Amino acid sequence: LVGSEMCIRDRSLVYDTNGNLISVLKGEKDMYYLEYEEIPSDVCSAIISIEDKKFYQHHGVDFKGILRAVKAMIENGRVTQGASTITQQLARNIFLTQEKTWERKIEEIFIATEMERLYTKNQILEYYLNNIYFGNGYYGIQAASKGYFNMEVKNLDLSQIAFLCAIPNRPTLYDPVTHIDNTIKRRNRILNQMKEYGKISAEVCKQAKEETITLNRPTSVKNNYVETYTYYLSLIHISEPTRPEPIS
Repeated sequence: LVGSEMCIRDRSLVYDTNGNLISVLKGEKDMYYLEYEEIPSDVCSAIISIEDKKFYQHHGVDFKGILRAVKAMIENGRVTQGASTITQQLARNIFLTQEKTWERKIEEIFIATEMERLYTKNQILEYYLNNIYFGNGYYGIQAASKGYFNMEVKNLDLSQIAFLCAIPNRPTLYDPVTHIDNTIKRRNRILNQMKEYGKISAEVCKQAKEETITLNRPTSVKNNYVETYTYYLSLIHISEPTRPEPIS
């Protein structure tokens, strides 16, 4: 199993649990930054509908969600639910690790609350959509759009957008290159959620779900499966694309 990553300038060294070097990630990630106004509204609606339905109502933390997670932990004897808002996910990806402990969760809550004080909701969503990981070395929605469809995100249709928004929750499970059936199933779930919350009509939802997704990857594509696998297993998360200024 992968033990940790260490950053050396523009490289990340991936070691196994015995301290043996198993891969060098050379910083060849595709990263683009879009202002909020440049991000299609369907992208925002799709990601909110599946990741954080109350994004515009809460102040960084969904305490009811946390209580549900606590209840699940008591029943299962371990942390089984994340209960993280979009703001908490952004706080974790930028400032913390992927380790699932309640100590880290408390840190995450404090940072998310402070972020909500310093930034607008649209700014937070902008940072989030430019920083989240879409697998295969793609950080941010524009990089994912170019990497999987060889198109700018503004030119994608609803079905393609929902398809991309299916990936970040678990980039290994929903990897379009290796598990496209899983990605399609989650795409359909996102479309159903968008319909349920009035973002799209039933007819639009039906048409989008019936659309066949065909990947169109650049000729020079480089699948970075090691990075995708390492992303959630490493104890030290060192990948930091464009992000807001650190909170002091």
